Amino acid sequence: MMGRKALDYEELNENVKKVQYAVRGELYLRASELQKEGKRIIFTNVGNPHALGQKPLTFPRQVVALCQAPFLLDDPNVGLIFPADAIARAKHYLSLAPGGLGAYSDSRGIPGVRQEVAEFIQRRDGYPSDPELIYLTDGASKGVMQMLNAIIRNERDGVWLSLKAVSFPQNLT
Repeated sequence: MMGRKALDYEELNENVKKVQYAVRGELYLRASELQKEGKRIIFTNVGNPHALGQKPLTFPRQVVALCQAPFLLDDPNVGLIFPADAIARAKHYLSLAPGGLGAYSDSRGIPGVRQEVAEFIQRRDGYPSDPELIYLTDGASKGVMQMLNAIIRNERDGVWLSLKAVSFPQNLT
């Protein structure tokens, strides 16, 4: 006999099954239908400032471009394309990642970047922050998944999520 799944839909609390959520709820689905019909829809429920006309932040994109293509830093004309501060920041980040951004690093994130995050938290909040306790992830969903994997020991453990407070429940299943 096969055991039940830890999170079997049929076993969920009825109130959980009835939860409506704006990211994937009725309003979102209707907006998606209208979009398929050719209507212009601006989804403002998921924090998409560029869809509302906000220009992308140039500096972070310049730094990322240089970090992703570090050979550009060796080009004598790099200063004609990228500002000096973006070049300096890219060189700094690359110095923290000896193998470049494509190389494996500590699973918690690049140690030097975690150190900078800890220093920022301490400056901003006045609270001592230990970089060894900081885990950097590529988005909130990945961080939540890592936490759930860490705390769920087996199929007998349960986790309650307030879907009204979480903007990415579809990624958790």
